[in-house]
Amino acid sequence: MVKQLVFALIVSVNGEIDAGAKSYWKDLDRCRWFAEELTLQGTRRKYHTPVLAYCVPEYVNPETALIHT
Repeated sequence: MVKQLVFALIVSVNGEIDAGAKSYWKDLDRCRWFAEELTLQGTRRKYHTPVLAYCVPEYVNPETALIHT
């Protein structure tokens, strides 16, 4: 099985990682953009949900994982 290095967007709400919110990104900059937007919504915008999002490198099977560009 061939694996591809991607960046997984991890989302934590109220200190708990939401496994259903994990997504895979080919480009680290795009992953980081979404992570920043999700994190900022609870600090600088009108939403008060304590959300923390970040990107981690991960190897996935490109035949079974949806990888965003």
